[in-house]
Amino acid sequence: MNKRVYSGGAHLTRNRVPAVLILIAGLTASGSPKAEPGDETHFFTDIPVGVTVSRMMQPASQSGASMTVIDQDMIRASGATEIADLLRLVPGFQVSGSTISSPYLVAYHGQSDILQRGLEVMIDGASVYSSYLTVDWQTLGVALEDIERIEVIRGGGAPTYGYNAFTSTINIITRKPIGAPGVFVSGYVGSRDSRGAMMRYGAGDGPLHFRLTGKYEETEGNRGRSDGKALGFLNLRSQIALGDSEELDVALSASDGDLDNNADVPVLLPNTSRDMRADRQRLRWTRTLGRDRDFYVQVYRRYSEQDDRTSLGLLSDLLGVTPADIPLLFDGRQDQEVQTGVYTFQEKRHDIEVQYRDYHPGAVKWVLGAGGRQESMRSFDTFGDDAWRTDNSYRAFAQASIPLAEQWIVNAGGVLERGDLYETGASYRLALNYMPFWNHTFRLGFSHSERKPTLFEEYYRSALYFDDGTVLRQITFSRGGLEPEELDVIDLSYIGQLFNNGLFVDARIFYERLDNQYRTETDRTSSYPGYLNDGVEIWYEGRVGVDTWGPVS
Repeated sequence: MNKRVYSGGAHLTRNRVPAVLILIAGLTASGSPKAEPGDETHFFTDIPVGVTVSRMMQPASQSGASMTVIDQDMIRASGATEIADLLRLVPGFQVSGSTISSPYLVAYHGQSDILQRGLEVMIDGASVYSSYLTVDWQTLGVALEDIERIEVIRGGGAPTYGYNAFTSTINIITRKPIGAPGVFVSGYVGSRDSRGAMMRYGAGDGPLHFRLTGKYEETEGNRGRSDGKALGFLNLRSQIALGDSEELDVALSASDGDLDNNADVPVLLPNTSRDMRADRQRLRWTRTLGRDRDFYVQVYRRYSEQDDRTSLGLLSDLLGVTPADIPLLFDGRQDQEVQTGVYTFQEKRHDIEVQYRDYHPGAVKWVLGAGGRQESMRSFDTFGDDAWRTDNSYRAFAQASIPLAEQWIVNAGGVLERGDLYETGASYRLALNYMPFWNHTFRLGFSHSERKPTLFEEYYRSALYFDDGTVLRQITFSRGGLEPEELDVIDLSYIGQLFNNGLFVDARIFYERLDNQYRTETDRTSSYPGYLNDGVEIWYEGRVGVDTWGPVS
């Protein structure tokens, strides 16, 4: 039977809340049969299923937070060429041009300035955000064709992933090698000298399967903006079975190319380009301890460097004076070139994590884990010297899904974390799910999240320098000693299937309070009191066909 698939989202203001409640109450009042013991009807519905919210595979109706799943069908139908563009589909997200980072600035509920803060982005569960500008969407090194699905947690992030899982968490899950055999080739040509090519080869036999992908793209970018690129990457994912109960998952990636700098801040960002190079390695060993229990150890490394240092010209030309005037104005210093660089830095991350899961159906499902991370960054233009800044942090996390009765589930999870820039802090989420029918769920949730400053936010000192390292002009700086941001979220959600299960709806009414919000001013980076926010989000997915409205007599 031919059906048309559609999906979308909306973010509404508070004056629409009563209408949403009345609509949901009216639709659910028509009733759905209560799930009977042994009834398997719900296994064949289209309720999204994800692993990111609780670190266990759960349907959205049983999870502790609202979740949007962007699958392969949706990616193909969207026509998007960049991962960031796909987030335009998610309610509550804003995607726009950026003034000082990549051409994309992605924010959830507007909780960002020109830097992208508090948004955790992962690839197969490993964090790829940068301590410098949180995330550079152009250098992720993942082809859209290799993505199995993208799971987006809306509202308070996912506390078990640490301090940067603050406003929201995005997990880009790639296809397993066994699911991408053979050769796949694609390419495109477009306006503004846009062109690209991608090739993937997958193979395997017995215990070993692998997928190798290479891609190259270049474009002049948008008119009126300096956002062109010439960028290529190569990545490998391999899964190796080590007997009947053990598996080794290896992921390697390397990117290299040139990216144009946006020119919205001409003093700092003249129309220049930056050279970039990045690589990452992830190794995960998993042991299955039974049908519903497993344990893994994961080690992860990421390195990135970029260089956009350029000359602004002679100091005398910048000031409009003669070279002979410079020694008189600056304590005997001679006329010289003034150089600057915004994206000139080196960055390293090392991370290790262990996790144990017990997820027997019908019983209490729980996860325990711990990890440690070292982040290091060096940049003369950012910090005023060439010394490495380092932050060591440690975390312990737990998550549980507890069935109280046939129709009630409690979800609880949290993390304790401590680092060099952060005293011991706790983030957690609690949710109570009520399911009057198998395809209708109401959820009341509360989450508290804390986010420590990144190395960039804590130590940032932007200036123009003489060639001997003396400050010519201080542009902006961080006052240091920043208190952690704190975000409290209360939400009431409805998750259900309507119109003969032809429409899936996730509607969420929320109230948010953010304290100690980080913001960048022209003279310093500091903490603001914060703000309050409330509203409604609706995510819907459906299939239209002759059976959508029920049987035809």
